[in-house]
Amino acid sequence: MEDCAALQKKLDLINTRIYEAEARLGAHSIKPILMQQLFELEEERAAILELFDRIKGASQENPS
Repeated sequence: MEDCAALQKKLDLINTRIYEAEARLGAHSIKPILMQQLFELEEERAAILELFDRIKGASQENPS
């Protein structure tokens, strides 16, 4: 399992990419490929946040 620092780095990168993707979205006529990219990034972010929750839960169950 990845450590928290590596996950945080990935999360920061994904958040930056989401911000950039949202900036490319126009007010009208949004291209489907841009929406697909945004959805994929948001899914990846959700997966990383879930990993953080698992790590947090494991550390609470097994304090060192």
